[in-house]
Amino acid sequence: MKVKLTEKQYNRLLVENDKDFLDGNVNFKEIGNKVDKFIVKCYNFIRKQYPNFIQLRDVPMYSKKLSKDLVIPDPVSLIICYNYYLLWNKLNPQNYEGDLSEMLGEPLEFYGEFELNEEVPLRGYISGYQMGTYTGYASSEEEFLDQLEDGEYYDMDVDDGYGVEYDGTDVDWEIDEGYVDDYLSQRVGDNRGDIEDNVELVNN
Repeated sequence: MKVKLTEKQYNRLLVENDKDFLDGNVNFKEIGNKVDKFIVKCYNFIRKQYPNFIQLRDVPMYSKKLSKDLVIPDPVSLIICYNYYLLWNKLNPQNYEGDLSEMLGEPLEFYGEFELNEEVPLRGYISGYQMGTYTGYASSEEEFLDQLEDGEYYDMDVDDGYGVEYDGTDVDWEIDEGYVDDYLSQRVGDNRGDIEDNVELVNN
């Protein structure tokens, strides 16, 4: 069944769409979803104030600076900086002599901060003590002890016949940096449908 819209309804939808990102789930009062005069001014400000802003990983850092400089919300600044980054790769503003006003009306691509509430792999370390031997070479017992006091020895070994003294409640936990990437990749790959429910858009 087709629904015919009046011109007024159609124009209203166009205005609403000009404010929407992510299928209408996000919109901002400061900007729409197209480049306007304010965003052109932001682009020129970024080009002048942050000439070294050329990499995608710089976007979050510079967006926080822009947010403070222009007193705009962080999520709005993030979108502006990301689209400026896209523009940088398209026009190379370093060699561009205009004021970027030709970008007026160009669509803005959404870019936001997301979070996933998910397990993080950890590794625990327990410190303990076990009887053993330190071996070194010296001309006297005193010299040998001097070496040990300086942290110098030739070899060491533990006697497995002795138990280990440790405090089982004192475990040093830290993120398993060597495993977390593989773990997260596998979790998302194997359970993407379930994990989607744990993803949130931050600060919008």
